[in-house]
Amino acid sequence: MIGQNLCEHDHVIIVFGFTLEFFIMNAEAITAIDTGTVISLAGLLYLLSAGYAVVHVLLNKQNVGAAVSWIGVIVLSPFFGVALYWLFGVNRIRRRARAEKQERVDRVKPSPPFAQKHEPDLTQFPEPQQSQYQAGLQLHDAPYLSGNQIDVLMNGVEAFPQMLEAINSASTSIVMSSYIFQYDSVGKQFVEALSAAHLRGVSVRVLIDGLGVGYGFSFTKADRKLRANNVPTARFLPTFSAAGTRFINLRNHRKILSVDGACAFVGGMNIRAGNMLDGSSRHQTQDVHFRVCGPAIDQINQVFQDDWQYATGEPLVLPVWAGGEPGQVVCRVLLDGPDDNYKKLELCLIAAINAARKRIAIVTPYFIPDAAVIHALQLAVLRGVDVRVLIPDKNNLVFVDWAMRANESNLLDAGIKIFRSQPPFDHSKLFVVDGCWSLIGSSNWDSRSIELNFEINVECFDQRFSEDLERVINEKHDRAVRLTRSQSSLLARLRNNFFRLFTPYL
Repeated sequence: MIGQNLCEHDHVIIVFGFTLEFFIMNAEAITAIDTGTVISLAGLLYLLSAGYAVVHVLLNKQNVGAAVSWIGVIVLSPFFGVALYWLFGVNRIRRRARAEKQERVDRVKPSPPFAQKHEPDLTQFPEPQQSQYQAGLQLHDAPYLSGNQIDVLMNGVEAFPQMLEAINSASTSIVMSSYIFQYDSVGKQFVEALSAAHLRGVSVRVLIDGLGVGYGFSFTKADRKLRANNVPTARFLPTFSAAGTRFINLRNHRKILSVDGACAFVGGMNIRAGNMLDGSSRHQTQDVHFRVCGPAIDQINQVFQDDWQYATGEPLVLPVWAGGEPGQVVCRVLLDGPDDNYKKLELCLIAAINAARKRIAIVTPYFIPDAAVIHALQLAVLRGVDVRVLIPDKNNLVFVDWAMRANESNLLDAGIKIFRSQPPFDHSKLFVVDGCWSLIGSSNWDSRSIELNFEINVECFDQRFSEDLERVINEKHDRAVRLTRSQSSLLARLRNNFFRLFTPYL
């Protein structure tokens, strides 16, 4: 497939490959050269590699601070700085050639009869949300579709049984994508159910992130167990592959389960026993997942099809939604990632914040948004909007927690209300505006989700569903502690602000 694995730094890899081959083939001649000449050759190689990297930074890094930092690392750390930049600094890849991109856009857009049947009535939305709706149409090519039913599933206790039931009842197709798929007490149930579905003739495809597959303490990986049972699996952007060590900083954070084109599951929940909250795992984790029925399933399936084809080269055609209108939710899939959808999530967040007139409720495990998002929240407070952010009191990533705490005083001074949820760790991702618009899915409010991760979210216009989410959020607030002022020692503030400098990479 043309351009399928094209990356912005492939040219550098080729240059280094030819250079290394030259030195290997001429090793005997090189050893005869005096030390001064060797040093000169090494200096020339450094200047060429560093020069290329600096040019790449200048052309591709929009953030001035990040650009200056990377140039400093490249120039002041010969060879090592260049290697660091290519491994961790390049945060964009091209997953399609332009012709293929257009083909994907054409596939995402439904046929005219389908679009007309599920075209929402704008008059049902308040005026600010009507403007937000129009902005959303320009932001992303996926259309809004009416007639969807979305059910809230709390923790693994509610989500995993329904997901396993859907797998066990599948007759045609199962596709599953997960950032983490641990082979623990819960993962084994999913491996058994997926393997059994494959044996009875169901088409099964499982995609796991190349880095997330390594999470957990089990030496047995879920994808290896599935492959042993002949279930087709793939790793998305593996850290180590035949193509070399690349994409270390890019991850597929999407969580998708779609069955027979009849139901789909999305949200923030990984496949791991800790979500059961039954004490069977050291890492107890609260989370919220969602069951989707309706025409939006076709958009979810399209996301998996594109990811699977990118990871394996295998085209995949999944069953389309053939039902009626099981619900009233108007929604569409909103993608974000370091490709054609770069930072579309951030624009969506800002548009929703700017449309708010009464209240904004945010639940996220990691809250380190860009300055543009923070400024939008501050302006919302000045307009009289009640802005509330719920984050964990004890985070699973201590460095991220320190970086988050560095911003607390500024957020509190701006009038943003911060609540800290008590253990166990809350991994939920919810965003509700004025009780009529909401965003659910896999994205966190940090630079990793906005710039580096491949994410899937569902943008919803529906008062009843938003009220359901607000009830969930209010229950979490009742068990949380409101932060009135930041109470940190001088050493803690120095530590927190030091790690805040690394927020683009945490």
